[in-house]
Amino acid sequence: MDPIQSSLAHATLRDQQCGRHIASDFISAAGEPTIPWQQGDAQVAVVAAIAQKDPLQLQQGHRQALDCSTRTGTPNNSTSSPTRGPKRRARREGPDYRIAPAEETAMIKAMRRARTSPGEAIFFPHEGTIFNSCEEARDFYNLYSWEKGFGVRFGRGKKNDSKYQTKLDIVCSCEGLNKNKRSASIRTDCKAMIRLHRRSDHSWYISRVNDTHNHRLTEAYGENKHWKSHSYIDPSTKDLIKKLRENNISLGRICNILGATDGGSRSGMRKESVRSICAKMAQENMRDDIGKTLKLLETMKGTDPGLEVRFQLDADGRLKSMLWCTGKNRMDYSSFGDAITFDTTYRTNLYNLPFGLFMGINNHFQSIVLGGLLLTSETTADFEWAFANFISIMGGKAAITMLTDQCVAMAKAMKSTMKETRHRWCRWHVLKNAKDRLGKVYSKHKGFKHEFNKLVTDETDITKFEMPWDTLVKKYRLSKNKFLKRLFKYREKWAKPYFMGIFCAGMTSTQRSESANHMLKRFIQRAAPMHLFVAKFNEFQSDRNDQESKESFVTNQVPRKLRVSVPIENHAHTIYTRATYEKFYDELFESGRFAITSKISEYEYIVTDTKQDTEEATTQFTVTLQGTSKVTCQCGLFEHMGMLCRHALKVLVHLDRQEIPAGNIMRRWTKEGLEHSLSVDSKATMAAHNDNMRKKLLLTIVFEIANKEATLSETTFHQAMEAMKDSTDPPLEPALADITNTSTAAIAEVRPTACPPRTMLGGRPPNTGLQSWLASRKRSSNKTANSASALVADWPDEENTPTKKRRSISDIMYK
Repeated sequence: MDPIQSSLAHATLRDQQCGRHIASDFISAAGEPTIPWQQGDAQVAVVAAIAQKDPLQLQQGHRQALDCSTRTGTPNNSTSSPTRGPKRRARREGPDYRIAPAEETAMIKAMRRARTSPGEAIFFPHEGTIFNSCEEARDFYNLYSWEKGFGVRFGRGKKNDSKYQTKLDIVCSCEGLNKNKRSASIRTDCKAMIRLHRRSDHSWYISRVNDTHNHRLTEAYGENKHWKSHSYIDPSTKDLIKKLRENNISLGRICNILGATDGGSRSGMRKESVRSICAKMAQENMRDDIGKTLKLLETMKGTDPGLEVRFQLDADGRLKSMLWCTGKNRMDYSSFGDAITFDTTYRTNLYNLPFGLFMGINNHFQSIVLGGLLLTSETTADFEWAFANFISIMGGKAAITMLTDQCVAMAKAMKSTMKETRHRWCRWHVLKNAKDRLGKVYSKHKGFKHEFNKLVTDETDITKFEMPWDTLVKKYRLSKNKFLKRLFKYREKWAKPYFMGIFCAGMTSTQRSESANHMLKRFIQRAAPMHLFVAKFNEFQSDRNDQESKESFVTNQVPRKLRVSVPIENHAHTIYTRATYEKFYDELFESGRFAITSKISEYEYIVTDTKQDTEEATTQFTVTLQGTSKVTCQCGLFEHMGMLCRHALKVLVHLDRQEIPAGNIMRRWTKEGLEHSLSVDSKATMAAHNDNMRKKLLLTIVFEIANKEATLSETTFHQAMEAMKDSTDPPLEPALADITNTSTAAIAEVRPTACPPRTMLGGRPPNTGLQSWLASRKRSSNKTANSASALVADWPDEENTPTKKRRSISDIMYK
């Protein structure tokens, strides 16, 4: 028999054995008695019959064996002569890995073998080593490379026509050559590698090993971890990095946290790898930013029916301005919207947009958010749109007082949209600008700063403010100072005496908005896209709500001790919140150093400060009683803040009043200051777009009826039951009908199609050093002071255009 006939005979015998095993397996599985095997076409007939009876029993391995027995295309008992030429193999396909939970992995076997072979490499890749997947083989070889001092990566592979991987090389990181010879590269055409081949059960085995390197191997731990394969970050760690980055944790702190949880200083994680993951996250967040923002707003609308969003678009449909207020913001505004602040100094977002915050103060003297505003520009028209829409969202109710910085555009917008609102400048900005403008006077005359600040801060009488101002200016020879002239001209916008009769809730500056801006930086990362900005701003509001709930808990559950032990103190303890009571106690305690020196009439008293070394500008105050319902004082603290002053309390204690007069109790400072329940009409309006809200509204009304002390008559009960029965007799609409209520129309009728364009500065970046910026700012301010065209008519020259004053120090240092 020649070699060809011998090979064919061997193949025929192998095919018969293969088919015999298949048939016996399937006949046993089918529950049929095992029959003696007959050669010939009966082999295929038996297997085909069983497969036709139950195709699910024809497993993949058995199919391959069946193909093995029939691939020659002729019966096994055929007597025709074999055809010469190459054999055609069947295409193999299947999963990329093998599931073998009962078998030990190659790593476990290697570690067990290492106990008997000390001194040798633990994870040496021997030929014939079997792996369940190519990833397992890569991890195994990577462990060996850590021991030896090199890195690995996947190399070339081979796939068949079914895209089934049959061969794969795992090579040294220095394999191959860099095509660009001018650039530095670690590639040295190293030939070290392992070659993997497939087995019939879809596992892999090492068929070839080359352990010869043509480069120097690393030895120290610090060098080893800089191979790319040794700085691999697993999916769970990537998720942790993503969560930390979303919560505005810096890159350095993320590395410290990962190092503390993954071996400390011996962690193999590189900062470059973490930075690469953060960069990919940033790129992913920027994709379809406006779509993600709209989807987020729709989700927010579903959980908060009171949410209102307004968009302003440009001619191309891009977002120009966005204003949004939650249901909690609107409820807070209804109770505490009498005095608010507005500030637009925050710019931490991807598009460098100014972010405006409407802030207020609640009955716990805490800062509360009333609305958020994103602007692309800060013109008068932009602020008019923002203020008009804000008042519209809040039901047409304008604030009594609004504090802003010295911005010309804001002032003009308020004149046209908030005509009944009193505009006030931030006193802190006034003092800061005075220090900048009068720096030479401060250094030359040491007493000027103390006298100036005392006059601005303490004096509450208009006459006693204007006369000392004139004296101060003449004393230090500043009569010709243009800055002081303009400051005095607009004194009604910032001086304390001109606001004592106007309610401001005790606020004299926009510090609450600026403090909120500072807190926002803990939540929102720099260059955050719009959807992430909105999401993190929601988290910021949730944090503020938690602080408010905590203060409410302390007010209602933690008892306070009375310290002065006068009847009126007990009344204040009963009606006021903890924070308001503490301020009331301070005034009550200070009233002890005052004395009633004169009684003008039965309802009018003169209260004098008995402290000899007092520095107060005014020492005598007139207190007037309006029966038992109200008391007023010359100082105007109640009109300004809504709380009784020390002078009025001195008179009330002297008269042994048991309670605070009803006319001097402002609801916003009491425990019931927040009106939790909206009107039925407001609730019905919010429920119009949400099925859950409609059901909650009905349930709330039922509970309110059940909790009333009045008895429920039988007639009313039967009428209510009949009405409910009539409303539920027809079948309810299917839940599918509410899919249309995605609140898309409820968010805004006009929807943007794109985000604002990003402002990319071209060319060489300017010097961003702090000293360089301060020097350039000083030069520009000198030019502005010498240029008459830079001044705005009838406004102080410190009110520069918004673009020259919105840049923050953090933007300069970290941009």
